[in-house]
Amino acid sequence: MHGELEGRYRRLLAAYPSTYRREYEEEMVGVLMAAAEPGSRRPSLRDRADLLAGAVKVRLRNRPGLGGLLRDNDWRRALRVIQIVGTLALLAVPLRRLGLAYTYLGWDRAAFEPLWFLHLVWLVAAVVVIAGRRRVAAGAALAGAAVEIAAVGSRYPDSPSQMLLSAWLVVAALLVAAASVALVSGEPVLRPRGLGFFGGGLALLAAADIVDHRTGDGYFVGQLSYAVTIDGDFLFRWAVPVFLAAAGLMLIGWWRQGGPVRRRTAVLITPVIAMAALVTYGFAGFRYSSMQFDSPIYLRGFQWAILALTPLLGFAVSVAALNSYERVSHLVRLGREAERAR
Repeated sequence: MHGELEGRYRRLLAAYPSTYRREYEEEMVGVLMAAAEPGSRRPSLRDRADLLAGAVKVRLRNRPGLGGLLRDNDWRRALRVIQIVGTLALLAVPLRRLGLAYTYLGWDRAAFEPLWFLHLVWLVAAVVVIAGRRRVAAGAALAGAAVEIAAVGSRYPDSPSQMLLSAWLVVAALLVAAASVALVSGEPVLRPRGLGFFGGGLALLAAADIVDHRTGDGYFVGQLSYAVTIDGDFLFRWAVPVFLAAAGLMLIGWWRQGGPVRRRTAVLITPVIAMAALVTYGFAGFRYSSMQFDSPIYLRGFQWAILALTPLLGFAVSVAALNSYERVSHLVRLGREAERAR
């Protein structure tokens, strides 16, 4: 009976890395066996949960791509960029919607558009994030993510296509919340360089979208051309120069972060890009078909699985690519230093 319990503990410990087991397995087995109830043949549910959670923690801590998010200074600086810029972007979205509602409905109706006021949680989050109040910022970001999930999910019963088009907001909100929670522990990270460029770019993006609607009456949405012809009339898109200026400011702010932080910031936004690309291209047929029927067509189980896994897969692939690139770059640098030392 005693040997059976020990064998089960050792099978659970197999979840830990081999190097960790070589150093600590015997000690851990001894402690577990000493604390076990007399006559026990199986580990308790609590012991199982603690051992498996510990194994996940050890493996994440030892992985350069994932555990480094919590310790490496470049990763933490990149998380800070995502936290601040992402919060400002998620605040700009409801403000832009309010501007569009005012454009088409007037202030009396726009002020009472459902759910938009709930997004003011991102205003609170932006203030505390920039102020560096880490615990409050994490709580506000989690609340913002909950609001975003509720707002996007509320569109699904009537229009799954509209829900899909807003799915990137959920991924962005969860990313900001995760970054905020990760930054609660450890040394504080200063505000990133070039924050004014990011803020200016986001403000121009929101303004350009409103200009596009006011000058084109909504005809231009989803088009990439700088000019269009409507009913035989050539119309120049006045918002295009503003869009380009906004993109330029955002790129300047990103470039000012420095190479390691730039690369990590690009990796961190991969889930959002992956979701946007999936909806745009992978679900284009579904969205088109949905518009042909009076009643909504709902997503199937495998489609939900694809939506959930694509951002995670995109992040995992980008982390692996970053690790590979930096490993090769390090070897090349060592080789060049060895050549110069000859």
